[in-house]
Amino acid sequence: MTRSFSADELAEETGGSLERIGWLTEIGVLKPGEPGVFTLGDIFRAKLVSALLDAEFRREHIAWAVSAGMLNLDHVDDYLPYEPGPPSKRSFAEFMSAAGPRAALLPAVYEVLGLPQPDPSSAIHLDEEQLMERFLEGWSDAPSDETLIRAARLIAEGTRIATLGWASLIDEQVAGPARERLLSGEIDRFPLEATRAIATLVRLAPDMMRWLMARYLEQRSVAGIVDGFEQFLASRDLGPPPGPAAPPAVAFVDLSGFTRATEERGDEVAVRLATALYREADAVAKSNGGRLVKLLGDGAMLRFPDARRGVEGALALVRALSKGTDLSAHAGVHAGHVIERDLDLYGRTVNLASRIVGVAGPGEVLVTEIVARTVDDPAVRFERIDPASLKGIPEPVPLFRVRVDEKSLPSSKTGA
Repeated sequence: MTRSFSADELAEETGGSLERIGWLTEIGVLKPGEPGVFTLGDIFRAKLVSALLDAEFRREHIAWAVSAGMLNLDHVDDYLPYEPGPPSKRSFAEFMSAAGPRAALLPAVYEVLGLPQPDPSSAIHLDEEQLMERFLEGWSDAPSDETLIRAARLIAEGTRIATLGWASLIDEQVAGPARERLLSGEIDRFPLEATRAIATLVRLAPDMMRWLMARYLEQRSVAGIVDGFEQFLASRDLGPPPGPAAPPAVAFVDLSGFTRATEERGDEVAVRLATALYREADAVAKSNGGRLVKLLGDGAMLRFPDARRGVEGALALVRALSKGTDLSAHAGVHAGHVIERDLDLYGRTVNLASRIVGVAGPGEVLVTEIVARTVDDPAVRFERIDPASLKGIPEPVPLFRVRVDEKSLPSSKTGA
């Protein structure tokens, strides 16, 4: 059921005054269906105008823009995919006191989430309380308080990237062109079709994220159950013990000449190259059973299940990035123990792979001795080169250049 708000409640929700609510009603920003009865959209409308006032726009200019139809907030309701529940009947401080000892971490959780810390003397919304109660309960068995901060950071970073990226894409492709037509005088009203498209996309984002997160969690749960059941049977001598896992491989791939191309051809070229880097790195990682850990400006860090797939992935990515451009890529690969924390990688294996890529020439894939010894592939051979002195590594490191026999290479592979 859609909530309604009195003028007092609206002022409290928006941090404004009754006088401001009256003024917004007078100039036509707020249009209560009944006197003194407002909607959720009115909260957003009042906050939008408050932001304009905070940016030192004058009231008369805002009133003129509304009367001229240049500031039309009638469709704001269409942009609201989430309706908060009613406020709690207790203050945030009272809620924390009742929620257990780890509730003292909630102000830090809000900070990591990128949200203002609630005023201890004020109430938050009831559904927000319930979310925080579930958050504390769900992580109650975690031995470390830091787990809550890590969990909040994972949710925040993923959501922020998806949400702000989605909003930027809407602005780039839909809102921006319509706004340019309005500012140039080609049209005198923001086009209704653009408004409808924006509303559809804004409401679509959380639904798609909820659906996709459920699919990801399903995949992860199935894999975990299968692996756990295999280990359980082996522990009862009811099945063969799982073989020893090969050490994972870490590959760093950089684009040669990225900075020069950006300086000579402009930022748009940099954007296209970065987009291609992400697309190709993600595709290569997935096709070789690995994952793209992160982008590093003009490079990428990838994790693969073993040395063979690490070499194949590095070769494929170097070839893909060098195709159809005058730039070239180079890579460094090492295999060994890594520390995986919150989807990032740490440890000596990572450090060494990141140093190796720095000495690789254009189009080269260089690997360590353990990779060269481990990989048994008739299409690939390893050519020993001079040991390299790498920053932070006390002794010169033996390195091998990957060579590919194109005739022996299966059609599913690609080489450097």
